[in-house]
Amino acid sequence: MIRSAVFAAALAVAAPVMAADLGVKKPAPVAPVSAACKETKGLPADAFGFASGSDVADLGAWGVGFDNTYAAGGRGGKSFGYVGTLQASGSFLPCLEVGPYVYYGLSGFKPYGGLGRTGTLLGGGVEMKYKLLGRATHGVGLTLAMSPNFGAYNGFSIYGGHNTVFNNSYRLLADAELVKGKLYGAFNLELFQSAYTNTLPGFRNLSQFNVRGALAYAATDALYVGAEASYQVAKTGMWMDGLFRGNAVYVGPTFFWQINDKFTLNGTWAYQIAGNDKAGPGHKLGTGVFPLHQARLKLAYAF
Repeated sequence: MIRSAVFAAALAVAAPVMAADLGVKKPAPVAPVSAACKETKGLPADAFGFASGSDVADLGAWGVGFDNTYAAGGRGGKSFGYVGTLQASGSFLPCLEVGPYVYYGLSGFKPYGGLGRTGTLLGGGVEMKYKLLGRATHGVGLTLAMSPNFGAYNGFSIYGGHNTVFNNSYRLLADAELVKGKLYGAFNLELFQSAYTNTLPGFRNLSQFNVRGALAYAATDALYVGAEASYQVAKTGMWMDGLFRGNAVYVGPTFFWQINDKFTLNGTWAYQIAGNDKAGPGHKLGTGVFPLHQARLKLAYAF
């Protein structure tokens, strides 16, 4: 059941590198540090669901976040995945946000009429985000992000037994104010890489490329609501240069709530509306690689 195992492994691998944005409320800067980092209105990076805005932490601002991502629904059986990520993030250089994190994952698959298997994943990494353009100066915010991390599987992994994995993500994050003070849009390009050990030749590496678009509406000063859509494709090889594994299209609602000056809560649910994989032609929901449902709930605290 290789395709089902790949599905469960992809959940645990992709979640940490997607969930490393802190997204806490930014304090007003004492003085501008650069045109790229100076914004007339801070926009939470987590206001767009799985997509991310371009804002980075102000110089000297720090916080922590606990991010939970969930997935369920696959072809041929019952699949599930969960990853919890704990991160501290902040800035000690202008325009640069650094966030070390640790994560724990649990995934499993039970084929119809068969025996279920589960496994765990434990690891850690660091996310680095550098802001290139600011909305206040250029009309569009633009940030580059990279997030290398290491992890180890125990039990159910791509081929069973024990595996170690090195992951990395490269993301280009853009956002803009579409209606002054009310409506914002974000656009992300994302490349995820996963390099495994102790796996069969030809399936040692996996990669995934995502295109995301999202809208966030400021219903109040403390509440953003919106929607997100994404196209995701997975292949073998570290640079999308191998065999096709599957693709999927997701849509879903998002929210971001500034509870008070310290705490924020945000979440999203994405539902697969189209998909395909190596099992056969045609559009299929809940593919062997991508789950039918993806969800996220995150609590963050600003110091």
